[in-house]
Amino acid sequence: MLVNLDVPPLCLKTNSDGSRLVVGFVDGTIRFYDTTKGSEDEFEEIWKFQTKTSIRGVDLDEMRGKVYAITKNRALCVFEWDTGRRIRCILKCHDGIPSAICTLPPTALKSQQLATADETGQVKTWNLDAETPMIREWREQEEEINDLKVDVKTNLLATSSDGTMAAFDLRKAKVKVRSELMHSELFAVCGTNRSVYVGGEDGYVEVFNLNEYGNLLERIESGFEMGVNGIIELRSGLLGLTSGGSNKMRLLNVMPSKRLGIAGCHGDEKDDDDGIDAVTISTDKSTVFTMISMNQTIKKWDMAAIVNEVPILRAQDAKTKKKRKMEGFFDGMVDKKDEEDSDEDEGDSKKKRRLEDSDEEDSDEEDEDEEEEDEEEEDEDEEAEDEDSD
Repeated sequence: MLVNLDVPPLCLKTNSDGSRLVVGFVDGTIRFYDTTKGSEDEFEEIWKFQTKTSIRGVDLDEMRGKVYAITKNRALCVFEWDTGRRIRCILKCHDGIPSAICTLPPTALKSQQLATADETGQVKTWNLDAETPMIREWREQEEEINDLKVDVKTNLLATSSDGTMAAFDLRKAKVKVRSELMHSELFAVCGTNRSVYVGGEDGYVEVFNLNEYGNLLERIESGFEMGVNGIIELRSGLLGLTSGGSNKMRLLNVMPSKRLGIAGCHGDEKDDDDGIDAVTISTDKSTVFTMISMNQTIKKWDMAAIVNEVPILRAQDAKTKKKRKMEGFFDGMVDKKDEEDSDEDEGDSKKKRRLEDSDEEDSDEEDEDEEEEDEEEEDEDEEAEDEDSD
């Protein structure tokens, strides 16, 4: 389902089952949609709110019934889920322009509800029910924070344009670790039960062990040349990748790592110049929404039909077995020509031995024939002598 919009969208977020979608637009409007109703090319709009500047990020808290938004003029706004009424607005929430937003789990220390980050590398956590809302502030990275996510160990992960990823322990409200410098800028981050995957500007997916973010575990080539700015987990062991340089969603099997092709296109396959700017997936992983700002469209994907056709790969399915060549310790010191010459010499010597053996056998047979002839002649002579005597 492809929905056409009248204003370029900048960010979007869906809820647990994909029935609700909040979208932030370049003109400063926030629109809340019911994706189960409406016509074939549009969603039913539940409410709409107009702010002064463009929306830089949105998120949903279905449990608390709230919608969050950050704006270009550094404001953090809270809205009611059902009515769209603005409950609170914190002006100048960051020193720089906000760039990322993420709701936090209930296990976070001191009732931390929300995390935000800006273009200077600053990360903050908030309790928006408190009189003094800001809880923690960190400055571990030097450049823009491109994405914020929480892993299954309650660590807040922040990917930055400086080529590093930082992990913050929400239970202890302190910095845990900052990764080594990667090969390029880091965009999207996706955490699973066993690993964490980060999309880079060079088109590779960086892989980290869960809760071990100091050193890189593996690099996987995505097939995108313009970087990976969106990663979602479609099921256990299967990721969906998007790029700002392509309107296609690629499938990547992990553990074992293998590219599985293209899941589909956002719009016309020929319009590959318009890349997917943002992607969001429902909590139950049944519905995915992708967004392209240039042509002002949002696509709703029914992932069940796509994922069911993708087989579950095992290690022996992803790798072709090859015969292992056994080599000796001194094999590397011997030239191939010498080996060939030695093989030829061995072959010639074997041939000579075979010829000699055949000659010996022939001579033995001739000797046996001569002995038999001599014995026959002696028998004939004896018979003749007996006749003369008679």
